[in-house]
Amino acid sequence: MTDVIDYTIVRKTYESYLKEITYCKNDKELRLVIKRFLDFLKDMYLEAVGEKLRTYIQRHIKIARNILTLMKLKYLIFFIYNFLLERLVKELINAIKYFISVI
Repeated sequence: MTDVIDYTIVRKTYESYLKEITYCKNDKELRLVIKRFLDFLKDMYLEAVGEKLRTYIQRHIKIARNILTLMKLKYLIFFIYNFLLERLVKELINAIKYFISVI
């Protein structure tokens, strides 16, 4: 009987996280929800007995980690983009100023 109750609780928790992930409005919210979900999965993995359940949890952990990694890369790429853009704009401005001074 406790197995049925445990699976019901797990199902309700998964449904709750599904709603939260679906309705996230921005990256920050999504990152926080994914982190909480990942913590939940890690705790559940330690308690899981069945091999099939552990396989599902491992897959979910891998996907959640990939999402977090991709979100971190997004900010790194954005930082590099801004740095390169500023440098190229300054270089263009200097080239235009030089051309004007030569004329």
